Formats: sequence, structure tokens, C-alpha cells
Amino acid sequence: MEMLLSLIFGPLGKILGIMVAVGGAILYGKYYKAKAEKAQARADGYQAQVEIAQGRQEVQHEVDKIVEETHQKVEAGDAAGLSDDFNSLK
Repeated sequence: MEMLLSLIFGPLGKILGIMVAVGGAILYGKYYKAKAEKAQARADGYQAQVEIAQGRQEVQHEVDKIVEETHQKVEAGDAAGLSDDFNSLK
């Protein structure tokens, strides 16, 4: 029993302690690296959603503009302009 305790608290214990400390540091680094990668992926996803929303806004603005122009042509009785717009809808 005394010999076992002397090995645990002696040179073998120091080596095991160092190995555990190095292994813990490695696992700690891997954990935070994975956490950072997940956060970056989430941020990239949010950025993509913002870009998509901006694109939709631009398209909606253009559609609203065209609808307003068409409405004005209808109010003005511009049949030739409406016909031209309709024929260019390809």
C-alpha cells in the first residue's frame, strides 16, 4: 500500500498529472473552437437572411412602382401605354 501511494504521489503521479492537464487543455481548446465555429455559422445565416430580406424589399419597391404607373395609366385612359406594358411582360 505504501509503495502504491508513493508511486501515485511520486514521479508517476506527476507524469499522470501533467498528462491530465495537457489533455484537459486540448479538450478545452476543441470545445471553444467548436463553439466559435457554431456561432460564426449562425452569424453567417443571419447575414444571409438580411441580404435576402433586402433583395425582397428592392423587388417589392420595383413592383409597387410599376403598379402605381399602371394605375395612373388606367386613370388617364392610356390604352396604348397599357397595351405596350402588357406586351412587354415576357
